[in-house]
Amino acid sequence: MADDLTLGDIRRELLRLTAMAGSAERPKPTRINGPDESMPGHEWDLREQPHPYGNREYVWVVRAVEVQDIADGMVHISTPESMYPGEDFVPMYVSDARRLAMALLAAADRAEHLAHGVTRLEDRRKAG
Repeated sequence: MADDLTLGDIRRELLRLTAMAGSAERPKPTRINGPDESMPGHEWDLREQPHPYGNREYVWVVRAVEVQDIADGMVHISTPESMYPGEDFVPMYVSDARRLAMALLAAADRAEHLAHGVTRLEDRRKAG
């Protein structure tokens, strides 16, 4: 490590590395809602890192309910901007949820490369 690194620099790098490690494999559910719950099934919470411009906690909740009424299946998502975060869910088809997840990974890779000043040939592809 360079001698001129600050504690803040080290913390940011540790957060970045932890985020990379956390996205390398599928996370275990945060909780499993039982059959007596309104939406029984597996649930994952994602708490965002603190934002530099506020102290509000940003929590995303994603549910895969046990009873699926359609062939493609549905994922239910509660965003930090929901009317009642953690209680107000929007359904999304499984295929759309997978496309959203891949778009988030691609955007995160791009933002990370820009932040570090590293360009890749892949970044020059045309939108399509």
